[in-house]
Amino acid sequence: MKAKKEILIALLVILTIGLFYYGYGYLKGSNLFANGSTYYAIYGNVAGINNDDPVSVNGYRIGKIRSSTLIAEEDVVILELEISHGGLNIPEDSKAIIANTGLLGGKEIDIQMGSGDAYLQEGDTIVSGTEEDIFSSLSSSLEPFEKKALEAVVSIDSVMHLVQLVLNEQNRKNLQSTMQDAAESMETLNTTSKDLQQMIESESGKIKTIITNLTEVTENFSAISDSLKDIKFNETIERVNNSLDGANSILEKINKGEGTMGKLVNNDSLYMHLNAASKNLDLLLIDFKENPKRYVHFSVFGKKDKSKK
Repeated sequence: MKAKKEILIALLVILTIGLFYYGYGYLKGSNLFANGSTYYAIYGNVAGINNDDPVSVNGYRIGKIRSSTLIAEEDVVILELEISHGGLNIPEDSKAIIANTGLLGGKEIDIQMGSGDAYLQEGDTIVSGTEEDIFSSLSSSLEPFEKKALEAVVSIDSVMHLVQLVLNEQNRKNLQSTMQDAAESMETLNTTSKDLQQMIESESGKIKTIITNLTEVTENFSAISDSLKDIKFNETIERVNNSLDGANSILEKINKGEGTMGKLVNNDSLYMHLNAASKNLDLLLIDFKENPKRYVHFSVFGKKDKSKK
């Protein structure tokens, strides 16, 4: 009877220890009765992730980090991922990303499932990656504004330096002199404007006369333009063209030697006759000069010259 009680007590202790171990493993993410798989991921920086941190897919926990090992020679950390979700196939092009779980710095391994047809086998290594934390993202987002703020500060510093240069004593005197010159120029311009106004008022009668004359000239030009519209320019141009055609026809006939003008222009016989006549006339004048008595008979007593002609 006593041995039976001891056996019952031993069984109760073993059952209690088993339940405690199962409960502790369940709380840590392990399922003793699940048909799980083990995979590995290699990281250059684990970003503060620890053992027993969850492994999830789309926010659903499928396992945990069983262990982590530092390989000092290669300066990397190998994480052993325990996937307790039975029947889950992970494509080979999937990635194990170290992701943030909240603002307080919690970490997990987020499995981003790939789309390939080939799947990882037990003990394979999955492609790894790291997600930027909120502070890194915030820093990256604020970096352009930081640069702009720095540029603005530099610009303000440059402006203040220029203001200091402008506001020194010499520049203040120059500025005062410039403002005085500008005031004098405005006063001169005001005086000129008044003189111009007085001149316009005094010459308003002449200006009106000029405007009236311009109006009359415009009306006359309008009347002339109306008259010009009545002229038949096309008929006039056509007559001029006809006259030019006629003149071209006459010149063409002359060039061909047709008619009296054509013969005179193109035949050199007239030139030859005129040349011969000129030579004969020249000979006649020479003979007349040498022997004038042959051509002119003059006697005071009325006698006749009986010399042989």
